[in-house]
Amino acid sequence: MNTALAVVSALFLSACCSTPPPVPTPAAEAAPAEVASGPHHGIIIPSAPPTVRSKTILHELVNGRPEMVINDFTPQMKEALPAEKLAAVWGDLVTKLGAYQNMGEATQTEEQGYKAVYVPLTFEKGTLRAKLVYDETNYVAGLFFVP
Repeated sequence: MNTALAVVSALFLSACCSTPPPVPTPAAEAAPAEVASGPHHGIIIPSAPPTVRSKTILHELVNGRPEMVINDFTPQMKEALPAEKLAAVWGDLVTKLGAYQNMGEATQTEEQGYKAVYVPLTFEKGTLRAKLVYDETNYVAGLFFVP
């Protein structure tokens, strides 16, 4: 519960402390339809830092919504790891490590020109780290679960 509160607080702070968005005009209101029709639509939090986005993405996975997770994937990732396959991977982790318990603080590094975010995940029988790799367009180009 504290982790969820921290994420919500971070989202609230990022929304409050950023430059306010321009007042929508009829032309600006049409823009989301164009975005939704492209290969990338449904970014969870496009302007949030990768550490916050990563925790939000993982919360969607933990809460059984892999279809929301893949909204942040590049087209190549969506093809390689569709929602059904992602749900199966998560199910295997829970089978091997027991019930999910909590999520630690995210840390960001740069690896081979990409932003990589590591998030510790604690389960009943152990801990591992989720590694989310973001490409230059700020979409998830890699998702790994590492010791």
